[in-house]
Amino acid sequence: MDITSPTYLRARIDMIRDVLSKSDAKDFHVALLRNGVFPKDSDEKGLVEVYAKQKDYSNEPLSLTELCTFNTWFNLYPEKVCGEEVVTTSREFPISIKGNETWITNTINHALGDFQLILELPGDWYIDYFDPSNEDFSVDYRLGTYKIQIFSHGVDYNFQIQNGDFLLENINYRYIEDANAHALRFMQSNPLANTDVSDLEIEALALEYELQLKRL
Repeated sequence: MDITSPTYLRARIDMIRDVLSKSDAKDFHVALLRNGVFPKDSDEKGLVEVYAKQKDYSNEPLSLTELCTFNTWFNLYPEKVCGEEVVTTSREFPISIKGNETWITNTINHALGDFQLILELPGDWYIDYFDPSNEDFSVDYRLGTYKIQIFSHGVDYNFQIQNGDFLLENINYRYIEDANAHALRFMQSNPLANTDVSDLEIEALALEYELQLKRL
């Protein structure tokens, strides 16, 4: 069953109501369900599909009340959550959203039809440059001597990978999704920063000089 269909979502709402009516309000999973979140180990889709077979649910568009019940709207549009949903230990506020200004800005831009999404970075990669207020999209990702740059170039997106002064790749992509997929593959294959041997030797030499000076 399509988990975005009105039939599925209506069965989901009824199932949560039914479970809550038979549960101890002090149980932590009850606090999660009140916020429309199932415990991690539960098979939400399987449970809802079993429940949906017990009643002939309408497939008409959901009402505003239904969309606002048990987090249904965000369950239908998870990409509109401005961050990552995190389960807390608080019964009053069991769900927290972990994100930042960049994440919020990009989520809103995505909703407006701007698919210039910033990647969730693996390993030691970090954003070296990004200005959400800049109407011309440009982002630099870095890891040690590696630099990945993606920026708008006319109707395309220019994608570059550099290692120090050397340009390893230079490709134009029509869609930002393709450029991001290429960047993510490279990041995942190079997740950690490597310290150059010569740098280690210099650090060891500096430490040796420092020890000698302390003995004088």
